Amino acid sequence: MTNTLIETMAQRAEALFLSREMYCAEAILCALNEGLGGGLPRERARGLAMGFGEGLGKAGCVCGALSGAVLATSWFLSASLPSKQVRDASRELHERFRQAHGSSCCRVLTKPVKAEPAKHFAKCSGLTRHGAELATRVILSRLPSLAHGAKPPRRRRGARLASLLRRLADAIG
Repeated sequence: MTNTLIETMAQRAEALFLSREMYCAEAILCALNEGLGGGLPRERARGLAMGFGEGLGKAGCVCGALSGAVLATSWFLSASLPSKQVRDASRELHERFRQAHGSSCCRVLTKPVKAEPAKHFAKCSGLTRHGAELATRVILSRLPSLAHGAKPPRRRRGARLASLLRRLADAIG
């Protein structure tokens, strides 16, 4: 059950990113919030994570997928665990992410693919998926009872159209 749930959360976050509906951090927080019963309305969860995409608002600093993973982990763990344990979980996420990818810096992670939009998008998609997987693992290792309240993925009508409209609005300015 737990491995299936971890895979489901990773797929859910990646699908939100691939649909271009959300950036990395937003996709991770929304996927885990909805899948593990975080209780935030989707637009509130998205808004909380919005500034973390592209390395803290296009600054190229901390990878948005890692930021989204830490944000989701903190949201779930802070309700039940002391702050020290939440910070320890954040450090564990950072260490695991950095070990897997060689860096936690968006600029460093995307530099080899920056000039190739399709490869850049694919790289960020994989980072989003991995960030969601790591966050789910860390959360469930500390709060295994959340696995019992997990919700199956829901189909959203109009998500692609909404994503297209958002991209169009962004392009227009």
